[in-house]
Amino acid sequence: MDDVELTELVAGRLGAPSVALLEQLEDPNDGRPLGPARGSDPARVEGALAGAADSGWARLAFDERAGALERLADALDARAGAVARAEAIDTGVPISVTEAIAGSLGDVVRGAVATAREAGDERTLPAGGRRVELLRRPWGPAALLTPWNAPAPVAVSKVAHALAAGCPAILKPSEHAPQAAGHIARAAAEADLPAGALAVVHGGPDVALALAGDARIAVVSLTGGLAAGRAVAAAAMPRMAALQLELGASNPAIVCADADVAQAAAALAAGATKLNGQWCEAPRRVFVAVARHDDLLDALRAALVQVRVGGSLDPSSAMGPLARRAHRDHVLAQVRALGGDALATAPVPDGGAFLSPTIVAFADRTVREEIFGPVLTLHAVGGDEAALAAANATGDGLAAYVFSADADRAFALGRELRAGEVRIGGTHLLDLAPAAAQSFWGTSGIGGHGAREALEAYRGTRVVGVDDPGLPI
Repeated sequence: MDDVELTELVAGRLGAPSVALLEQLEDPNDGRPLGPARGSDPARVEGALAGAADSGWARLAFDERAGALERLADALDARAGAVARAEAIDTGVPISVTEAIAGSLGDVVRGAVATAREAGDERTLPAGGRRVELLRRPWGPAALLTPWNAPAPVAVSKVAHALAAGCPAILKPSEHAPQAAGHIARAAAEADLPAGALAVVHGGPDVALALAGDARIAVVSLTGGLAAGRAVAAAAMPRMAALQLELGASNPAIVCADADVAQAAAALAAGATKLNGQWCEAPRRVFVAVARHDDLLDALRAALVQVRVGGSLDPSSAMGPLARRAHRDHVLAQVRALGGDALATAPVPDGGAFLSPTIVAFADRTVREEIFGPVLTLHAVGGDEAALAAANATGDGLAAYVFSADADRAFALGRELRAGEVRIGGTHLLDLAPAAAQSFWGTSGIGGHGAREALEAYRGTRVVGVDDPGLPI
């Protein structure tokens, strides 16, 4: 009997995905099997596509859409406890963190409504007395493909902004972390969203590619790895569908010679273990002035050994297991491939998918690929220019970090780092400022973050106006 409840939503009707996949879901705390991952029957996927294509969601007045989304926000608030527990099992992230995340999901929806209301969808342009209108219109049905590391907040944000923009949406979660999407489906049914406004289907890469490649899908939003991003882009490109892709990165941190080493180590340790190191903007590669290398290594070990690693349902855990044993084994293989000294720090429970926070010093090769776990690689460099060159060498660009006692020096480095967001002196997850925005650089994707950016990914611009008879051409 399955211990995970999976729910799909098609044409306004809830159901259970019926296709058993080869992937087995497991409790990351002890490896206990929870039943097979499941996918939606192809007929249900087709029903979701047909419903989105025929949906009248875009034709509703904004206030009607806003009212429906407010009901969805309230329904998500009511489900916060269940979502938090599901998220702790699906990802391994401690429940103290997933409770905070789940408790904010309703406000994510309300924020998307407020952003859309403030942005508006049309305005008149000055044109010498002629009538010229600038319109922002939804691209059309959206395929929303979400990851396994933060399934609830990513899914809710995509759903909220797509629907606020006027795009009917089909949500397909990772087959490794399917439960949050089921709670969104049930919340949508409880909120009485119009049939076709939102569908939720399940499955593996085949379902994701079927959605991305379908002519009825006008915009595809994916958060995931580089390989998945390339496959989805290839499926969507023949018809030039709009794309928003947030992919991975091996995010650099620069610790200057004048930095407070203890403060830098504490911040890097916090960043490396936040969400168990399973977040796309976590610090990964640390470049430190040669003279401070050993001091920073000692400080990092002292900070990381204090991290309490325990079960994801234990409120006292600061870090839980990785999401599944296969992923833990992949991270360990990446660490072994680097060579050098891999230093495990904090003690971990036996069994499950636990991994001690790890520092890799004196690696035999430079890390280029993303290591998606609580792992920091430490590299001694000769100075700021060498650190900057190494930091920018991977071709990706999500986040970066700088630690220096000199603010001007830190900002000078930050301005040259090839990343969408550069934090100075810290490694927090929430936005630097209410109006902050960032692009995904290089292989880290297409599009960006920010309240308006999240909304505008689902809309295009159209200008309609009386032509000017006085134009020379």
